[in-house]
Amino acid sequence: MILDETDDRFEVRESTISGAGRGVFAIKPLDTGDRLAVVGVLISRDSIADECTRYADEHKFRVGGYLLIPVGFAGMANHSVTAPNMEKVLEGNEVYLVATRPVQVGEELLWTYSPYAQERFGLAAD
Repeated sequence: MILDETDDRFEVRESTISGAGRGVFAIKPLDTGDRLAVVGVLISRDSIADECTRYADEHKFRVGGYLLIPVGFAGMANHSVTAPNMEKVLEGNEVYLVATRPVQVGEELLWTYSPYAQERFGLAAD
């Protein structure tokens, strides 16, 4: 199986958030409600696949009793409590980051991680 994502609306570069590494940025404007599909591999929590992919724990999305390991742009979207412009939306086993307001060209995509993830990664309000 080959997983690859091409989406001419986004690019990856250094995050605007100190210490966050890289992030994903809009290179075309997004309207409220525009979606970024979280492309990846769905695995069972606490499975051997979960154990063998611990290196990706910081990027996994919870999907009910499963975890989604992203392999595209959405895995690079960073966390913000005070200025998110995206929100996680589940539709069955499909996961999307959906724009909560218009996003301008050059703006970093940010969403608020779950309380569990915030605690696990020691994230404070920004």
